[in-house]
Amino acid sequence: MAYVIVGAIIVGLLLYALWEPYWIQASEHTVAVPGLPAAFEGFRILHLSDIHGRVGVFSWAPFLRWLAEADVVALTGDLYSPTRSRRRLAERLSQLTAPDGVYYISGNHDYRNGQLSVEPWQPGESRIDNDVRVIERRGEKLWIAGLPDFVKGKPDWDKVRRELDENAGPAILLAHRPDAWQLPGIERVSLILSGHTHGGQVVIPGFGAPLRHNRLPGRYVAGRLDKPGHPVLITSRGLGTSELPVRFGSRPEVLLIRLTRGDEMH
Repeated sequence: MAYVIVGAIIVGLLLYALWEPYWIQASEHTVAVPGLPAAFEGFRILHLSDIHGRVGVFSWAPFLRWLAEADVVALTGDLYSPTRSRRRLAERLSQLTAPDGVYYISGNHDYRNGQLSVEPWQPGESRIDNDVRVIERRGEKLWIAGLPDFVKGKPDWDKVRRELDENAGPAILLAHRPDAWQLPGIERVSLILSGHTHGGQVVIPGFGAPLRHNRLPGRYVAGRLDKPGHPVLITSRGLGTSELPVRFGSRPEVLLIRLTRGDEMH
């Protein structure tokens, strides 16, 4: 009898782990940005990461509502999966629009043989790997910068930092890996949006994620990290999976970040 119960529990956990990747969570954060111009009060960023070919989110009602409200869409890498249609996702990505732009930085799974490979989608001006862009409203400015994956890409933080230092005003950094939080001079930016970790993808209750996929202190794998002297770091658990198509205790998520004026971070 005991074996039957144990077997039933194992089967139940496995079925749940196969189902959880479809249980998307909508997560919201408000970030107070020192020196944020009044024109950007309430500025909204819709953040998608680690899609890995899953297109279901693009017809999900909360996502559609947030997309209609967003000022910017941020895509922090890992678009495709070898087991899912690239064409279907590329069509969805091509339809993304926002008043102040769609911005994309590449993740490790966006490279083949050392070269960026996101066809058939054409990111064009949306791609901001090692680039800095300015968003202007009523003569006031907000900067948005991007770094590609630290392993497969060729990040140039020195270049990005110089460009930011030459221009006054608050800045947001898109970086596929949350390790960007530890870069020298990272305090120049107010907010980092990242992904890559999938929140560990499998989280053991009472222990955490056995695989963290980052080198930050503690057992951080996703969510919000606040520390004096550092930018706010928000790491998405992403939407897809890699290797095994399971999640446990780490639901896929879509993020909406609102910026507000202030000298303290909420």
